[in-house]
Amino acid sequence: MSSKEKPTLGGTRIKTRKRNIAAPLDPAAFADAVVQIYLDNAGDLVIFTGGRTQPGTTKPDEGERHPYSIIEYEAKREVILPSVIYIQKVLRRRPFLIKNLENVMRRFLQSLELFEENERKKLAIFTALAFSQKLSGLPPETVFQPLLKDNLVAKGLVLTFITDFFKVYLNDNSLDDLISILKRGKIEDNLLVFFPPAKRTNESFSEHF
Repeated sequence: MSSKEKPTLGGTRIKTRKRNIAAPLDPAAFADAVVQIYLDNAGDLVIFTGGRTQPGTTKPDEGERHPYSIIEYEAKREVILPSVIYIQKVLRRRPFLIKNLENVMRRFLQSLELFEENERKKLAIFTALAFSQKLSGLPPETVFQPLLKDNLVAKGLVLTFITDFFKVYLNDNSLDDLISILKRGKIEDNLLVFFPPAKRTNESFSEHF
């Protein structure tokens, strides 16, 4: 047999038929793309309020409200809890979304006056459950510091919100757990800041709590 190499055509390139080209399997990239589409359409807002919010004192009524949002639920712990657990699962798979959650919660808590009384209670229940379920990486200062807006405090909205928060949180956790959260939020020694200026007395504090 001849040991000579078979002749080849120099500079030629074998083309693969399109039907034989296999796209790489990348579930993570696909999941990220799906999440990004949701975020691009204000998904981080819709899951809370069922629609978009805007600066000012009223909520826009444009378009239909999303039926699966916290604001549309009953103001009950057992009704809102599944949404908290759902968000927890999403954050475990996509930790980078925690920053979105922080930003959205900060905006809502700074705008409590945009919501009705019953809606504010639902937000308080969700917030309490978020800490009770140890929602991944959510820092307490994200919740407590935005509440310290003078106009919200003066109207008594913050006191009502924080009272509902305490009640729901203490259903599943101890007083020591609550104190720990308040310490991390840097307000454990000054809870009177949540009271309207005219009621910032020890007597008012004792009567309320």
